Amino acid sequence: MKQTNENVAGGNGTRRAAKTCPGQGEAYWFYGDLAVIRSPEGATPIVIEHHVGPGARAPLHVHHRLEDSFYLLSGEIVLRCGGDDLVVRAGDYVSIPSGVPHTLANLGDVEAVLLQTHTDASFRDFIRAVGVPATQPKPQFADMDIPAMNAIAGETGQPVLGPPISVDEAKAILAAG
Repeated sequence: MKQTNENVAGGNGTRRAAKTCPGQGEAYWFYGDLAVIRSPEGATPIVIEHHVGPGARAPLHVHHRLEDSFYLLSGEIVLRCGGDDLVVRAGDYVSIPSGVPHTLANLGDVEAVLLQTHTDASFRDFIRAVGVPATQPKPQFADMDIPAMNAIAGETGQPVLGPPISVDEAKAILAAG
């Protein structure tokens, strides 16, 4: 992934408009998946293109400072959010209020691609803190220091509360959905 973007300066030298093109953005290996920060520095909302690989599951976590929302560009995921279980398919939009614990799983054979939007930079900062630049080889999950990464999650406002949704629970949600 290229690490560049285009900025168009206004008459007073401030940024008026900015864009990233396909293949651009800050790309990181993040918990074994690819996260690309698509919004240029200083732009809001923060937009993250998150590629969730087949079999990937996110631990139960909560965002204290941001509402987590995403549009699923491709694939399918199972989401447990508070007391709700959802099957999210390509074209679906999901909004998760701040303070609501959630976990997700990709049970499919293809990656799911989410376009996340946040008005708060805490999740972006978390990705930058624990992610490995995608210009480097993808790290093996077994080699990652998950407890240390989870500690940083808490420090940046999205503490891990528990394990991911189990495969059996996710399969039951998928079957019911």
